[in-house]
Amino acid sequence: MQIPWRAAPRAALSSPLTLLVSVVTAVLLSFVVAAAVMHSAASGSAAIDYQQSRLCEQALHPSLEATGVAHAEVPRAIEEIRRAVPDREPLIGAYVREQRADFGGPPTEAKFGYRPGATDHLKVLEGGGKDGLWVPKSIADTVGVRLGGRGMGGRLPPVTAIYADVLDPLPEWWCSERHFIVPNVLDRDELATAVVWLPSAEAFAALPPEIAGVTDVTVRFPADVPRTVDEAAALLAEGTERVAPLAPGFNRMVSPLVLPVENARQTVVNVRSAVLGLTLISLLIGLAGVATVTVQWAQRRQSELRLLWVRGAGPLALGGRGVLELGLPLVVGGVGGLGLARLLLPGYAPSDVLPPGTGTTAALAVAVVVASSLAVTFATAALRTHRAFQGSGRGNRVRAVLTALPWELVSAGLAVWAWQRVQDSGLATTSKIGALPRIDAAALAFPLLVVLTAALLTARSAKWALALSHRARLWSKPAAQLAIRRLAAAAGPVTGVLLVGVLAVGTMAVGAAIAGSQRTALDVKSGMFTGANSYAQVEPETTELPEALRGNSTIVGFVEQYDRTALVVDPRTFRDGAFPSDVDPALLAEPLRVGDVPRREVRLPGLPAIDPDAWVPSFPKLGRSGWVVPVDRIEDRDDVGSWYVWSTRPLGELTASLAEAGVKYRNVGEKEKAVQGLPFLTIQWTFGFVTALGAVLAVVASIALLLAVEVRRRQNALSGAFSTRMGLGPAALLRSHLFELGAVAAAAVVVGLAASAVSSGFTVPRLDPAPRLAPSPEVPDVVPLLVATAAGSVLVVLVAAWIAVRSVRSAKIGELIRG
Repeated sequence: MQIPWRAAPRAALSSPLTLLVSVVTAVLLSFVVAAAVMHSAASGSAAIDYQQSRLCEQALHPSLEATGVAHAEVPRAIEEIRRAVPDREPLIGAYVREQRADFGGPPTEAKFGYRPGATDHLKVLEGGGKDGLWVPKSIADTVGVRLGGRGMGGRLPPVTAIYADVLDPLPEWWCSERHFIVPNVLDRDELATAVVWLPSAEAFAALPPEIAGVTDVTVRFPADVPRTVDEAAALLAEGTERVAPLAPGFNRMVSPLVLPVENARQTVVNVRSAVLGLTLISLLIGLAGVATVTVQWAQRRQSELRLLWVRGAGPLALGGRGVLELGLPLVVGGVGGLGLARLLLPGYAPSDVLPPGTGTTAALAVAVVVASSLAVTFATAALRTHRAFQGSGRGNRVRAVLTALPWELVSAGLAVWAWQRVQDSGLATTSKIGALPRIDAAALAFPLLVVLTAALLTARSAKWALALSHRARLWSKPAAQLAIRRLAAAAGPVTGVLLVGVLAVGTMAVGAAIAGSQRTALDVKSGMFTGANSYAQVEPETTELPEALRGNSTIVGFVEQYDRTALVVDPRTFRDGAFPSDVDPALLAEPLRVGDVPRREVRLPGLPAIDPDAWVPSFPKLGRSGWVVPVDRIEDRDDVGSWYVWSTRPLGELTASLAEAGVKYRNVGEKEKAVQGLPFLTIQWTFGFVTALGAVLAVVASIALLLAVEVRRRQNALSGAFSTRMGLGPAALLRSHLFELGAVAAAAVVVGLAASAVSSGFTVPRLDPAPRLAPSPEVPDVVPLLVATAAGSVLVVLVAAWIAVRSVRSAKIGELIRG
């Protein structure tokens, strides 16, 4: 016979709400799957970006260093290097060791060097011609060098520029040469001087013999900064192959990308495995949503489907009818979800750079999801019509069995197992220096399993409560009584909405709490490890801070002997420059014991014998073990191991202020680069995506609530119309619907937040990638999330209540009765 539903796609337009819900469900479903693929891939790019930001850009490509080369051999070595790598222009630097040089004034120590383009990356103070010597200001001021002067009795090129000494932190172009161009001004046994730059390689080769001694040579290969794991791996492999033939002639090969590439690949694996479980759960919920939409479609098409059944169409054919009507919206939603995942990538992923092929993989995953959605639509429509028209009770029995199974016990058992993994191996420190700790995906699932168990328990409890709700007698409050009866009449949709709502709120809260705790832990641990935002070692004679550093810096002494450490602090200025801590300033006037050190007298080099009574659990730089001594107890500052300036200012501002005041410094550092943050960031990125999935589930829960109201539109309208004619006022009707819908939303919010608070409270302190550094991670302030969740819930409840009341007020009771 003629196929009676070839116009089915056009017929679907008669139910625009069903089509809209189908499209939105498919968008959310495909978004979750595509976002999981893209987020995992982007985490590798983010890991590469984070690690290379801590490295020197000039040395990302494998490079070579040779020390102790005879000066006469340097020109030949440079020529051989250029011939060996014709495909890439190397950047070669050559530096002779410090020698006594004569510039016409008092003799001085000078270090001569040549690196192509060096003069383009220096700050000129006087002159600027590139055909002569460029002398650092430190040497020029010492010996009175003037422009045009020729050193070594006229055998050196004329001085054509005086430049500002290069200071830490170095610019990118200079960072690879730090060891060769930044003198150790605090080492009294080293001839420390900045570099006098020669104008050409020929001029460097022609240096007088008395200053052309032992030479150090560096060979760098500037390259584009890799942005993905594949680009970094390709640069590493290509560079290693390029420098391998040259390596035998050099003392050292520098290849800093080896560990970052390995760590980035491990990060992708960690993140993917951690988000996989929740993505599958979200996928199942989304497919359940597709089934719900199909059931609604079958209800709306009941008469037409029965007519087709009578004319000979079987369950499979009617299932095909459902696919024909709902298939196009599902496909459109799948494409829209894929585009939305790519569009919103900067909002949920740690990087917006995706490796090649990620889009194709995400598209294939979405295609599988769309095919699964079509299969669910077909199966649901076929089974629905089979049960409706053939009267089989088998489907109801299967559903009853599945509903009766104690799924919450299964999830609780999994949560207990995951908790054991959290305690035993949630974060296992690797024995390889610099590598990531092993992150157990099952351990990370513990807080989510707790939320899932709470959601299942809540749904089952709500089902039991609604089954017993007929015993409620609240007719003195008719709004509440009617709300309870409506909830009982729609027990299935209510428990479904409640289940998804608890999952949504709990997942968002868990994700935000753990991601925030890792972000804060990295910042606080880094600050406690360095002691301050930035620091620089200075001479013991430095007792006063430059004017620019007063009020934001302090001078601290550091003493170390074996495993015992102590700080010498100035109580007046310590809190100005140190990382903020809970230490009472009044305690700094006396010696302090910190953490777990024994309570007995101790003697350390340069310090008096101390046996403090005062105790604090932790202290900047010392962590959980050490002593603190006020500076006025020190007799000779030279006896203290080292002295540092700690500052709250950025490192560049700190070193600039010290240099301007003429304070010599060395061994600089800053908080941002003190601690390997990738393990923290891996967990943060993982639970950042968990938060995003929670937001998607919240949208699903909101749509489900609105859909439940819309599906029951006729029943609510009929019930409300009769109630109003029996004396229920408009305000009471609105209160009744607010009570009904608000009870569901409030239960979801309260249970979800409670479950997340419990699971996060147990999990956060255990997820510590650096347990030796104080303090342990703590749950962040959740008040903003609580307020946002409550506000969103109130908004959804108000909209749903308005829809329900509007359907009542616009209903025509005669037509409803004839319905």
